[in-house]
Amino acid sequence: MPRIALFLVGVLTLGSTAAGIAGYADLANAERQARFVCHDGERFSVAIHDDHVRFRSGTGIFTLMRIGEGEFHNPDIALSIHHDRSQLSRAGEAIKTCQQSQNAV
Repeated sequence: MPRIALFLVGVLTLGSTAAGIAGYADLANAERQARFVCHDGERFSVAIHDDHVRFRSGTGIFTLMRIGEGEFHNPDIALSIHHDRSQLSRAGEAIKTCQQSQNAV
């Protein structure tokens, strides 16, 4: 195997490992973690921090900034969490009502 291919494999492996460690550290530092399932079947999980929430769904992983108590958003996603219920809104879509679930993700 050419040296450049071995070098490329090494760099990709290192990058994947670093991303995995960073993702785990983010979960470990969360104040609270929760999983939700929406009425349309969409499932997502959140790791709630002091000033943001890490939103993970089938479409990706997103950081939403806190704008108020239980209220988070970024330019494309708005999330409201109150006790065991949440409301999820994406740009151009209707608001979804979701329920906390231990088996959501």
